[in-house]
Amino acid sequence: MTARRTVLAGRVLLLLGVLAAWQWGHWALGDLFIPSLLAVLQRLYEVTAGGEIFGHLAITGEAAGLGFVIGTVCGVLLSVMLRLSSRLALAIEPYVMTSMGIPLFALVPLLILWFGINMAPKVVIGAAMVFYIIFIAVFAGLRAVDGRLITMARVMGAAPLQIVRKVYWPGIQPYLFAGLKLALPRALGATIVGEFLVGDRGLGFYIENARQQADTVGVFTGIVIVTVVVLGTDMLLERLQARSLAWRPIDRDMVA
Repeated sequence: MTARRTVLAGRVLLLLGVLAAWQWGHWALGDLFIPSLLAVLQRLYEVTAGGEIFGHLAITGEAAGLGFVIGTVCGVLLSVMLRLSSRLALAIEPYVMTSMGIPLFALVPLLILWFGINMAPKVVIGAAMVFYIIFIAVFAGLRAVDGRLITMARVMGAAPLQIVRKVYWPGIQPYLFAGLKLALPRALGATIVGEFLVGDRGLGFYIENARQQADTVGVFTGIVIVTVVVLGTDMLLERLQARSLAWRPIDRDMVA
């Protein structure tokens, strides 16, 4: 059996184990706490066939996608700027690290006051969540680049942008993908939590609305949809990672 088939078999067995535990939990605790797998699958078919869920999915996807892109770009740019300027790093890095201790969701009321009840608060929270993850990952990757390569590039007359493109960029890619794979679910999760608090559409609103009606089937249906979306985006990132790092051996412990 090839390594790929072994991994696939392990994933299938794990999924079957989770589904079995789910059904056992339903038998042990009842519908009020854990609905049956069949009931959730039936609800999933209903909301999919009727098209109800796709509007919610589009709203959540747009907000999470914007937050993910903005947070990633800002995290990469700031980490590169700090790596190229040691003085700037000494001045700014302590404030960036200190701000990580701020509970982001505690800022939601303030964001609502600033931007109103719309998509903006969700995008800001998602972008902030992604920013810190990407900043730390990329900054660590930049510091791990062999200094001798940088010195050699400078001796050969490379400009700062050329050093970034030819030396830093290949070196940080494993770290960047590790950060992206962690940040993407966080962006989606932050958006959904934001929809619990603000918004009248989206997966978060769908789950919260089901919770308020004590509809555990609806809550679990929303959770299943979120899980499928996260798995799909993770598989997409894995393919992108494999293509981007095809020129070098991939350290699975770092980027998987």
